[in-house]
Amino acid sequence: MKKKWDENCKSCQAMQGLISITNTPRILETPHWIVEHIYPTSIKGWLVVVLKRHCRALHDLTEEELLEFGKLLKSLCGALHEALQTESEYVIQFAEGEGFNHVHFHIIARLQQWPDKLRGRKVMDAAGSDVENPLSSEELMPLVLEIRKYLQKNLPAELSIKTRKVSREEFKGVNFDRETI
Repeated sequence: MKKKWDENCKSCQAMQGLISITNTPRILETPHWIVEHIYPTSIKGWLVVVLKRHCRALHDLTEEELLEFGKLLKSLCGALHEALQTESEYVIQFAEGEGFNHVHFHIIARLQQWPDKLRGRKVMDAAGSDVENPLSSEELMPLVLEIRKYLQKNLPAELSIKTRKVSREEFKGVNFDRETI
């Protein structure tokens, strides 16, 4: 196995807690993967699943990492479908963005009412620093908690759920339409 971290990689920096690529608490941590809602984005239900070691190519993943990802993918797509009534889910993996040469998967909730300007690869225009009106943490927290709740009930038993408790401060200003905790 290659080195654990690459000091120039933003994903590695985020894994070490040096920077944050989300504005909400982590959704899930398993033995090999971290799941978060990305920021900035204008799409509710845009998750990123990041490998917990530095790796640039899918062919370098271990069998354990791949098997675990497959189980995570099924559970995360189910969570997005239940929470947002998705029509389908996009799954994207490039690992070529500047500073992000690290295996990570984007799992994007593709809603039933979906604008043509976001179909297919054009969806990438809805993420990153150029996004107008990115969703706030207050807008995303109910979904993050709903996904956590779904995973607690539906994630395969061998995948341990590690999440930190959410502080009252993080709930400030969040209005819940339904029970999500």
